[in-house]
Amino acid sequence: MTTSGDHGQTDGLEEESVDYIEQEDADLSLAVQATGSLASFAVPDTLGGARLDHALCVFIPELSRTLLQRWVTEGRVQLDGRITLRPGQLLRSGQAITLDVPAPTPAQSWSGEPMGLDIVFEDDALIVVNKPVGLVVHPAAGHPAGTLANGLIGHSPQMAEVPRAGIVHRLDRDTSGLMVAAKTVASQVGLVRQLQQRSVQRTYLALAWGSPRVGTVSTRFGRDPRDRQKMAVLEEGKGKEAVTRIIDTRPGVLFGLPVSLVRCKLETGRTHQIRVHLESIGSPLVGDQTYHRRAPHPNKIGKGKETISHLVVGQALHAYRLELDHPISGRAMDFSCPPPEGFLSLLKLAGLEAFPST
Repeated sequence: MTTSGDHGQTDGLEEESVDYIEQEDADLSLAVQATGSLASFAVPDTLGGARLDHALCVFIPELSRTLLQRWVTEGRVQLDGRITLRPGQLLRSGQAITLDVPAPTPAQSWSGEPMGLDIVFEDDALIVVNKPVGLVVHPAAGHPAGTLANGLIGHSPQMAEVPRAGIVHRLDRDTSGLMVAAKTVASQVGLVRQLQQRSVQRTYLALAWGSPRVGTVSTRFGRDPRDRQKMAVLEEGKGKEAVTRIIDTRPGVLFGLPVSLVRCKLETGRTHQIRVHLESIGSPLVGDQTYHRRAPHPNKIGKGKETISHLVVGQALHAYRLELDHPISGRAMDFSCPPPEGFLSLLKLAGLEAFPST
């Protein structure tokens, strides 16, 4: 782990079965396909002797190697008119590669439901919502309905024709704040590419125990090998890169114990990333019932524990600012929203106020 200077309580990880932001592993790549088609390439001299899957990554850099390898083994790739099932097939200069790109899978199996969405912005291409605490992002085992995806389709039925109802990133169930979803496949492709290029800026407010330092937390990250229902910082060479930037902190005192209001930005979007990273540096989020090994013992908090659980369900974490370029017009867009009332009340008890939106 290197240090210098989204996300919600869950009964397991079922609602985090897809972490839309990190899409190196194919799900967001489905949106980049846009429509089913045939793609043809001629192998240049520079790729003579290269592996087939490597060449495909060069030709289509916006798609993951995992997805492209799967397409090869599914028989979707031809070399000089003959199907090959070997991702490691070595190429010759001048060979013709033909790729049968499947059409994306729409979210038609998800039903629309009336839902009082807190809409921050909407046009023909996208919608930005302020997700409340307790709302799961997409249907999965244990919650087949009543999710944000169902509400989006209920609000805009055409979003059922877009993969995953236009959702391109996610927040944990008990994390509140801003999310953007695409209303068309074309806008979803644009948003996906921004996420892959890490040009979307996502800023969070967190109330954490202790006094974390301003700086960058950079680790390897993945499922906890001792508890597969949790995520964890992993040793070098395992998991995936996860980077959180702590850009500002303010000290406070909550029930006689030091806390900090932390403003942080995600460079990557791994499941539970902020929660795990802050816990790993000794500052778990106030209220977090999953990543709390280094939190104050309940005896030290006393009756304050009941107050915390009353004001915030799960952890004190809010996605309060979202910056991106409009996927169609390219116009820079900047959205912000204050934390929910319970979060603000908890800050007040700690002698703190939320950071301004800029």
